[in-house]
Amino acid sequence: MKPTQVDDVKPAALAAAGLAKSFGAVKALRDVSLEFPAGQVTGLLGENGAGKSTLIRLCSGQMQPDRGHLTLNGEQVSFGSPLEAIAAGVVVVNQEPLLISELTIADNLFLYDLGERPAYGLARRGENVHKARELLDRLQMADYLPDPATLCRDLSAASRQMVDIVRALSRQPKVLFLDEPNSSLTHEESERLFAVMRKLRDEGVAVVLVSHRLAEVYSIVDNVIVLRDGTFVAAGPPDEIDQKRAVALMAGEKKRAVVAEVVAERAEGIETAEVALQVTGLTGEGFTDIDFNVRRGEIIGMAGLVGAGRTEIAEAVIGLRPVDRGQITVGGRTVRISGPGRAQRLGIAYVAEERRTEVFHAQSVGYNITARILSTLGHLGWVSGRRATATARDLARRFGVKAASTEAPITSLSGGNQQKVLLARALAAKPKVLILDEPTRGVDVGTKAEIYATLRELAHGEGLAVWFISSELEEVVELADRVVVIRQGRVTRDAPNNAGPNPIVAAAMGATEG
Repeated sequence: MKPTQVDDVKPAALAAAGLAKSFGAVKALRDVSLEFPAGQVTGLLGENGAGKSTLIRLCSGQMQPDRGHLTLNGEQVSFGSPLEAIAAGVVVVNQEPLLISELTIADNLFLYDLGERPAYGLARRGENVHKARELLDRLQMADYLPDPATLCRDLSAASRQMVDIVRALSRQPKVLFLDEPNSSLTHEESERLFAVMRKLRDEGVAVVLVSHRLAEVYSIVDNVIVLRDGTFVAAGPPDEIDQKRAVALMAGEKKRAVVAEVVAERAEGIETAEVALQVTGLTGEGFTDIDFNVRRGEIIGMAGLVGAGRTEIAEAVIGLRPVDRGQITVGGRTVRISGPGRAQRLGIAYVAEERRTEVFHAQSVGYNITARILSTLGHLGWVSGRRATATARDLARRFGVKAASTEAPITSLSGGNQQKVLLARALAAKPKVLILDEPTRGVDVGTKAEIYATLRELAHGEGLAVWFISSELEEVVELADRVVVIRQGRVTRDAPNNAGPNPIVAAAMGATEG
């Protein structure tokens, strides 16, 4: 089905006709036809598993379609690789930055040049630093990255994302796909990115934005396209397909009811519940004198600006980061945690912010689910394949992982389903404390509702202590029973979540209400 033409729509820079792609029994795309007009920002919307990532991969040469074809500026094209697509002007900024950690920012910005010139030496790489500074100045983005000579291994998640964005812009794209480009960015950094997008639009570039932050999408797009279950559903201007209609179109009848029924329920009697995790005076690099606790059956939301020190605190608690002083108490007993393995043995599970560092990309869905408990699924060092498969299937079913089978490659899953796999893996060891860093980053509204419902059931129904870190204020307000706000490495607020967002924002920004 081809989308209805929109009034005053500009010529299509890139068009897809009848695209189809399957992975085994899973039909990722089914006869999708659509257009991305030049000189417009198009919002590509859909839940995880709707086919957005597959569509982008087909359009950018990362995969080949089973059927259908692409047209670029009126001419039929076929890209055999991402480099061919880039050379033609079709560039992608991926949700997970594709950077080489041991190279500098400058080298990563001009990585394609390194590959194209076999004799590329240190002198040329030195020139890249100067070129990178000029590029950042031209894009007015110099203030949002460290010096280009900095190694990428030393960058934060937000800075890594910004490097990938700047690299894409350096290729002077005709069609630019942005897949959750600001999922790690602050509000200020996002606004700068949107300003760049508007400039590219005015220069005639077809900009395609994939984001689950609908309010931000609707603040910038000229056109909206909705996919569901691998099929084209609708296209039109944002005043025709408003946010409410877009959510309904994305979810469909089955999930619409789930989203509507999930309402935040505050746990009662938490104040008297057993303290599962107590942190007292915890001090280390990036945080000072941290005091808070998490009780059984309670969901703690840790809020604050990006870079406030929230991730550093979580990493210190599970032994990934050294602690200068302070005390950690688990189940009433003071403990010393030397690493994640020790944390797991104490009943603490942790899911990190970046999926790329958590997923075993070369392994199956089942392996990724059971990786932390394989030693318990056998005898004398031998793992029972039958028990491992049965356990993986049970956990996949419990947490609603959508996959052809647990033997399918983890890379065949959407980002939201990969996140469910990581949640299943963390809970496979039956922890008493669950720590989640940005648990719904890049996840659609329907999957968010499912994850929220699961966390509420685990905490309020089964007594699990849940501590999550989130940069989305709406998520903190909806999900948390109590909110701990971190600003510049210190706790600035620790209170029940019953006063709305204003005091949280004030504490995070160091402002007073009013």
